[in-house]
Amino acid sequence: MSQTPFDTEDDSDNDAMPDDAATATDSVSAQDHQRLKDERDKLMYAVAESQNMRKRLEAEKETAVQYANQSLIKTLIPIIDNFERALAVDPVKTDAAAVLKGLQLVHDQLMKELEKQNVELIDPKPGTPFDPTKHEALMQKEDANLAPGTVAQALTKGYALRGRTLRPASVMIVKQ
Repeated sequence: MSQTPFDTEDDSDNDAMPDDAATATDSVSAQDHQRLKDERDKLMYAVAESQNMRKRLEAEKETAVQYANQSLIKTLIPIIDNFERALAVDPVKTDAAAVLKGLQLVHDQLMKELEKQNVELIDPKPGTPFDPTKHEALMQKEDANLAPGTVAQALTKGYALRGRTLRPASVMIVKQ
């Protein structure tokens, strides 16, 4: 048992209540002293338990972060296999149309898997109002047919995960 400021050398050896009347008149009785020691021990146990729980939760969180993309990667592996099969085709024995068709199938498979992972495509059409949270303006051009400050042309598509932009769509906007 650990020592408290109320402990004396005699108390550490024997926690029993002394029989003499002089001790009963001390400012802290033996019962109060024992109760304080018990409460302190309970508090120390609770603190240790909370520290252990915090460490355990931090370790679990670290593990979850390390393996967070596991399911996404598992869905991408068959797509990689399809790309490898396409790359293994002998170009002398295959025409370009068949290769393009195969690439389109792999592209469609990849887009379908991304959709399952809640990845949304950001592909603004001409005339769409420019949104700096979803679009990145790279160029400007004059266009009498479109309103100023709108998208004139999408240069690259963007992607969002559950509404949060991962990569904004690169666009050309109409000059103001």
